Amino acid sequence: MKQLKMILPMMAIIFAIGLTFANVNSEPMPEVQTSDFIYLGNDNWQPIPEQGCEGTAENCQVQIGAGGPVYDVYDEMDLSTVKLSPPGQDPTVINL
Repeated sequence: MKQLKMILPMMAIIFAIGLTFANVNSEPMPEVQTSDFIYLGNDNWQPIPEQGCEGTAENCQVQIGAGGPVYDVYDEMDLSTVKLSPPGQDPTVINL
C-alpha cells in the first residue's frame, strides 16, 4: 500500500509531462513569404526579394538597376495583389 501511494503521484507527473508534448495543432503553420513579384508582361513573373513597402497611397515600385525599367511590386503572382507604399516614395533600386 505504501508503494502505491508513491507510484500514483509519480505516474500522474509523468502523464502530465507526456501530455504537454502531445498537443496537436490542427491548423498548419502560416507560410512565411520571403519574396515578392514583378510582372514583366506576357504572363511572365519574376520573383524578387521581399520589399518593405508599407503604405496606402501609391503602388510600390522597384527599379532594376540604376536607370533601368520600373515595375510595380505584387505580393503574389496576381495583378490584383499590388503592394502599396507611402506617397512620394521613389522606386527601390534592386539588382537581379
